[in-house]
Amino acid sequence: MKKGIILLALVGAGVFGTISLISSNESERLAAVDKYKVIKVDGKIVFEKTRADMKKGDVFLSGMALSFATPQSRAAVISSISGRYVLSASAKGQTKILPAANNISSRAGALINMIDLQNHFSGKYLVLGEMQLELGKEAFPMNENSFFYLSYVHNEEQIRKKLNSTEDNKLILKEEDIFKIDGKAIPVEEKEMTLYYRNDGQSKKVSSFIPVFPDNSDLKDEVAIILSEFESKDNKVKVKEVTSYLNEFYGSPQKENLGAWLEKEFGIK
Repeated sequence: MKKGIILLALVGAGVFGTISLISSNESERLAAVDKYKVIKVDGKIVFEKTRADMKKGDVFLSGMALSFATPQSRAAVISSISGRYVLSASAKGQTKILPAANNISSRAGALINMIDLQNHFSGKYLVLGEMQLELGKEAFPMNENSFFYLSYVHNEEQIRKKLNSTEDNKLILKEEDIFKIDGKAIPVEEKEMTLYYRNDGQSKKVSSFIPVFPDNSDLKDEVAIILSEFESKDNKVKVKEVTSYLNEFYGSPQKENLGAWLEKEFGIK
């Protein structure tokens, strides 16, 4: 009888311990669901409790009171369990936590005619480092007399910048070349520019678009946060998540340019 009581006690303790362990694990999982790491903040967002500005790398818990400086202020946040979300202000002064856009499109494909170019150079065009874009040699030869150039306004003056190219007919897009006037660097900013192709003394408009050259150090930190939350995922999933984030907060990337950047900075192929 005494042995039976002891056995029941041990079994009960084991069951209780198992239940406690399950409850503890479940509590931790549920807590993690509402815990997000901040990737990037556009504008100004303030934690109301501490009056501290929200910044990259901060932790946001669902239910935290936030103050948005402007209706346009927003933040990208991520959870390894829940995924990526965007925080923004609601009309009632509360915080909206909405699933991030799942746009994984990128610019890719052969550019062999004018329609291809016009479709390619549109909207917000993300450039990571130096981009070399391969163009059809027959349709768009590039040399001293045939070349592309950008036109944009700086300090109320119309600027025309000839774009360099490689010997194998690749168009070069580089921040240091575009944002330079008379050999002097000018501030890098997002502004609409128009691309032209000049051939046989005639210039033809291709299209207008907004080239985006992000700060490489900031972008590396942001992408590192995303990759750390998806550390257990394969590279295909990681690339999709990064592409989606870039589309929403910067602009549409060029597939090969993004691939080369991810391989260089993070070893992802």
